[in-house]
Amino acid sequence: MTEVFLVHHVYELDGTDETKFIGVYSSRDAAKLAVERLGALPGFCDHPDDFHVEAYRVDEDHWTSGFSALVTIYIELEDEGVPVWRPVHAERLSADRYRIVTVNDSPDIERWTFSTGEIVTCGNRQLDSGEMGLVATKRLE
Repeated sequence: MTEVFLVHHVYELDGTDETKFIGVYSSRDAAKLAVERLGALPGFCDHPDDFHVEAYRVDEDHWTSGFSALVTIYIELEDEGVPVWRPVHAERLSADRYRIVTVNDSPDIERWTFSTGEIVTCGNRQLDSGEMGLVATKRLE
């Protein structure tokens, strides 16, 4: 056997990917049968198009680069009159250091306190919604 087939079920819930690893199968047909069996079960039936079947060659590296963890942080908007927080994605560099990766597509409308590419420290803060969030507090050089 030089190839196996992995089945995952992936869908988005509240801005986060919910991923379930289903199994490893010896053929594409066996993987498709697994999808058919599970597709009617609770939860899966609510997201029937979110099964993914992928072929992988055995004894090969499939991830050949490093990785970074993206998290949601909040940046305060300037000139709003009241505190307004924009959720953005940032690459976690260490325990309290983050590099902002989201691009401000509307810089004429929204003035962010921190810009894309900047490294910031973050702290937990209660947002207006009552939820706790990571808020950018200081620009680092």
